[in-house]
Amino acid sequence: MVIIKFMDNKILNNYLHKIESYLDEDEAINILKSIIQIDSRTNSKNENNIIEYWESKFSELGTINKLHKTKDNRLNLISNLNFSDNHKTIIFNGHLDTNHIGYGWTVDPFGGEIINNHIHGLGVSNMKASMAAMLYSAKILKQIGLVKGKIVFTSVLGELQGGIGTQTLLDNGLEGDFFINGEPTDLNYMTIHSGTYSFVINIIGETRHLSKREEATDATIIMNKILNEISVLDISKKIIDNEEKKLNIIHIGSVRSGLGEQFSDDRPPQVSDNAIIHGSVRFTNFDDIKITNNKIENITSKYKKLYPKSNIIFNIQSNNPIMPPIKTNLTQNTIDLINKSNILIKNSNAIIGQILPYSLYGTDAGHIVNKLKIPGFVMGSGGKYNTQPDERVSLKDYIDNIKLYCLLSIGLLEQNNIH
Repeated sequence: MVIIKFMDNKILNNYLHKIESYLDEDEAINILKSIIQIDSRTNSKNENNIIEYWESKFSELGTINKLHKTKDNRLNLISNLNFSDNHKTIIFNGHLDTNHIGYGWTVDPFGGEIINNHIHGLGVSNMKASMAAMLYSAKILKQIGLVKGKIVFTSVLGELQGGIGTQTLLDNGLEGDFFINGEPTDLNYMTIHSGTYSFVINIIGETRHLSKREEATDATIIMNKILNEISVLDISKKIIDNEEKKLNIIHIGSVRSGLGEQFSDDRPPQVSDNAIIHGSVRFTNFDDIKITNNKIENITSKYKKLYPKSNIIFNIQSNNPIMPPIKTNLTQNTIDLINKSNILIKNSNAIIGQILPYSLYGTDAGHIVNKLKIPGFVMGSGGKYNTQPDERVSLKDYIDNIKLYCLLSIGLLEQNNIH
């Protein structure tokens, strides 16, 4: 008996022809349009509607579905596509909540318009295109009919609040042997990315009219001094690899100062007595969180002493989980499968590993790796025009995404490439 350890190009090519024979591009594009047209802005009152709709689409395929609620009643969906119970399981993971609408849009954020071979819409890159590719892959794989294994499709909310949806599914028993997360990477294969968490610094001073400002404790001045010190902090000193150092940074996202609880700014002659700093940290080692936080606390303690009438409080996020980093190692068989699939579908070599800017995103894959200790990668369509006005995804990349998800699933399950 000959045991095939990995698929050769002929076998993969035959499967690709099967995939393409079942792939109706217009139908696939219309599925993507349908979820672009559902408003699923994160933490909005109608957010659950998209999960309910998505459950109905998976039900049409005959998957076994189950809904799980987060503590704040946000829906998250597990859809099981079973081929056999005595083999390996692939977890496909992604989110359907989107960012909010910023300035600068020239098309309808919920229109799904196709312009210059790109489909436009809020969240199409982050990450509705990949979610639609997963569903359509499930449709094709069910039609092909595999002999081995199981695929679990997870569709969540709350990724933008630290991944609470995926964490809820893990807490409710989600298991698997390999993961594919569909965050946008322009179809590159990311195996290393930062973990993420946010922090807040509140600064309370004491106001006076500017005529007596020497008696005041100016919250804006303290805020600016703290910002100057945080902005030059190096949190990568313990990291040996120079490329990995780039994934360890502190970013200040927003600041505000003014008078009173509402940060009133209509009385410029008054010295401000309230300021707030919102920041984000990217890291690759859990042990470094404490070191980083100590560095920030040393800065805030310094200014507490310099301004004894001030009250300066540093807190890391408490309402959302910390998103862990990932560093996954793929077997040579899996790397070979990725490269062969990429050449067949995209006619180019695969890029695998740490990939900027995507490796600074933070994804739900971190929760999966941290809890299940399984290998996998992050790969999805979109990225170039991610989370910006007129967000869009190339239609070719979207269709290639479907083909890649199908072919990689077949290769991983049918030829024992999961270890």
